[in-house]
Amino acid sequence: MTEQNENDANELIKKYIWVIPFVFIVLLVAMVFSSIGGSYNTIIAKDVKVEQMQGSVQTALERRADLIPNYVSVIVGSAKFEHDTLTDVIAMRAQANKISENVKSARTVGDIQNSQDELGAVIGRLMMLTEKYPELQTTSQFRELEAQLTATENQINAERNNYNTAVLDYKVTVRSFPVNLLAKMFGYDESRWEMFEAKPVKQEVPVVDMSKLDNLSVLR
Repeated sequence: MTEQNENDANELIKKYIWVIPFVFIVLLVAMVFSSIGGSYNTIIAKDVKVEQMQGSVQTALERRADLIPNYVSVIVGSAKFEHDTLTDVIAMRAQANKISENVKSARTVGDIQNSQDELGAVIGRLMMLTEKYPELQTTSQFRELEAQLTATENQINAERNNYNTAVLDYKVTVRSFPVNLLAKMFGYDESRWEMFEAKPVKQEVPVVDMSKLDNLSVLR
């Protein structure tokens, strides 16, 4: 290589030497944005998963509440009750309808848990009442509805477990570095979703507003 050629090569290197750091910076920025995009998409996916699981819990609970009117109809049609007992049974049907509406509008775990507790109290009261009327146990409709109530209870428990698993996965993700920085930036913090607590349903007698009961003849 002549001295002229060597000089030309050096000039060419000096002219385009900036390309190397430029390409490096571009690749680095691309990697950063790719990582941010991937982390953000992961947060969104886990957040949507939790929302879907909460919806599944509400659907199962609503289905359980919707069984109560049929359950009451079978009870009333299969046993002879005193007037006060019949009034109480119809009141529980009205309360179950109200609970079903509350479940549809529930927005938080606390709202759903309260509805489940109230529904459990209604069902517990109904079951205590039916134990006094052995003739109910002989009807196929009654046995079928009891089986459906048990099945929906199991489904609710399963959906609650699925929801808690999804929430735990979400919380672990948004607390992990460096995803936690991005999560806080976009408002996806740990407190966004609550978990259901494992606690027994309180079997309390529901408070009935007698002034809002339907006419007793609707079940006849």
